[in-house]
Amino acid sequence: MRIILTFTGIICLFQTTFSQFDNSIKNPDTTRFFFPKTHGLKVWRPLLGFDAHRSFFAGTPVKINGLRVGVEYLGTHRFGFGFYGLQKDEVFVDVPVDFPSATDTSLVKFKVNYTSLFYERVLFKTAKWEMAIPIYLGAGGLEGFVEDSVGVFYRFTATSFSLISSGVVMKYYLFKWLALRTGVGVRLLFNTEKSVKQAFNRPYYSFGVNILLGEIIQSYKKFNTRKNDILKEN
Repeated sequence: MRIILTFTGIICLFQTTFSQFDNSIKNPDTTRFFFPKTHGLKVWRPLLGFDAHRSFFAGTPVKINGLRVGVEYLGTHRFGFGFYGLQKDEVFVDVPVDFPSATDTSLVKFKVNYTSLFYERVLFKTAKWEMAIPIYLGAGGLEGFVEDSVGVFYRFTATSFSLISSGVVMKYYLFKWLALRTGVGVRLLFNTEKSVKQAFNRPYYSFGVNILLGEIIQSYKKFNTRKNDILKEN
């Protein structure tokens, strides 16, 4: 039921988004700071982002790093794919595991990788600052390993999972094509072990870098145009 409701919400979100696209094209508005319909060129532009998500479980930091690739439309809507994984195997203590050789003091470690679709809507934007809400819907795989009484790790679970995540991000544009980002959010895993949910269903904070490849391409084209004009004048 939760997955059905999730997909229903995503469908409604995209319907609203495309409606906004139509309104933006008919009634362009580049001056609004809050909920801008459009900002900058009304074109599709490729983008690249590097993400780092950090949360904590039982005093241990959960470090997830990722790469986002996608496109930006009207300067306020972004779509694409994200590829994420644990920076390294995360080791926990005091995580209950139903495994024959596990003990109360057994260490438990996880390996996680997942891919997600994302949509990001800009809520506030100026020349230098931006606030947006990203939504991620993903799927991936998880492996869990538990330590036995002599220190050997055995795999106790290997499963796929679905994931939904959302939050708020702030960006500061060092240049038109380069922005630093930070934010907070909540990550929820479905269809997996209870102990895994305990470890990864968490609030998190994030930081990273966004690169607007479209701006770089546009700047390069303008540079070539100016160079050709100077050569013609000479």
